[in-house]
Amino acid sequence: MLSRVADALYWMARYSERSQSNAHILQVQLLNMLEQSGKENEYIDHWEAVLNICASKEEYLTLYESIRVNPLIEYLLFSTNNGNALHATLRAVRENARVTRDSIPIELWELQNAFYLSLQQDILERERPIPLIVLNSFYKNVRKTSLTVTGLIEGSMDRDVPFYFMQVGKWLERTEKTIRMALIILEQHKEIAISLVEADGSFLLDLSEATESYLQKHRQTNLQCVLQYLLQDKHFPRSVMFCLQKLEEAFICLENDPLSAKFLELHAPLKSLLFAILNVDVWNSTLEETILLMEERLCQCIDFGNTFSTIYHLYEPSVQP
Repeated sequence: MLSRVADALYWMARYSERSQSNAHILQVQLLNMLEQSGKENEYIDHWEAVLNICASKEEYLTLYESIRVNPLIEYLLFSTNNGNALHATLRAVRENARVTRDSIPIELWELQNAFYLSLQQDILERERPIPLIVLNSFYKNVRKTSLTVTGLIEGSMDRDVPFYFMQVGKWLERTEKTIRMALIILEQHKEIAISLVEADGSFLLDLSEATESYLQKHRQTNLQCVLQYLLQDKHFPRSVMFCLQKLEEAFICLENDPLSAKFLELHAPLKSLLFAILNVDVWNSTLEETILLMEERLCQCIDFGNTFSTIYHLYEPSVQP
């Protein structure tokens, strides 16, 4: 396979997963805001968490004076200064699908193209600020399209090199996002000096699409229990453990020679990360120790992604030479 095709498939999968995840996070916060009927000060902490999960608070504050809802929505959805804005990631998905349309099902390219063109007409041309009910509908459409894309990929693509490049991208992106969400929420609780047992983990469950699955198995929603579930549950498809196991499966299928240089260089750090997640002990760790563990695991995950990209010559569009 040509390197540029592998590059586009990998980044299409990463941006698609990022778009779906960010749309869900923004929808969760939008619904929280509607339930609190305009009491901005009561949900601004949650907006700060959303900002740090989906983008960067520091970068945002170089462009805007304070964290207010309307400019924040504009920044997270449409700003050309934000490479992770929803419009930017959806455009990247469509562009990478266009480049790889000979390697993916034709329906997948048609779906991505049609959705992006409808986005141009339905959202971008609207007068700002966009009504919240319209935004809610938009987030739903992003998620619905992403789920359809997932079904198309799973149901119609050959289990071959293109498929496995996309799988590595998808599971790597999801692993990073779950760890990042946990880390940001932990840091917020550190600021108000509250322990893991006392802290409520409901918001983290909502952000990570885990509420329904978690409540079928557990009753307590303190942050300690929630954190263990999101890190180590082997059956929930957004837990770090589940994502890493799927990532390892995809990588082994992609590079099926266990003696190749690529396999040896990448498999050891992946196994190390899996082992580290398996041995995270939230029951006997303080909040500060847990934050440090999450920072280390996030760095491990990012390092693996960087090494994988370097070895296979997969360069993110914004840093392409």
